[in-house]
Amino acid sequence: MAVYVIGQARVNDPEGFKKYSAKVAGLAEKFGGKLIAAGGADDKTVIEGSQFNDGKVVVFKYPSLEAYQDYVNSEEYQEGKSFRVNSGTLDVCVVPSIE
Repeated sequence: MAVYVIGQARVNDPEGFKKYSAKVAGLAEKFGGKLIAAGGADDKTVIEGSQFNDGKVVVFKYPSLEAYQDYVNSEEYQEGKSFRVNSGTLDVCVVPSIE
C-alpha cells in the first residue's frame, strides 16, 4: 500500500541544511519516492493552528512503508542525515494512502 510522508523542517543552520539537501537530492526516486508538494515560509498557507507556521513542509509519496524505511535506512541517506541533525529539527509523519 502506498504511503505519504509529511515532513516539516525548522532550520537553524542554513549552510548545514544545504549540505544535507545536496546529499539526498534525487535519492527518494531511487526508492520509489516522489516529491508531490513543498512549501516554505513564503509559499504555504496555514489555515488553522500554529504547528506549520515555521519552516518548510514537504510531502512525498512512496509505494510502501517498507520502501520509505529502505530509503531512511540507506547508507546514502544516513550520510546526508549527518549534516541535517545539527542544522535544525525535522518532524516526519507517515500515513497510508486511501486511494
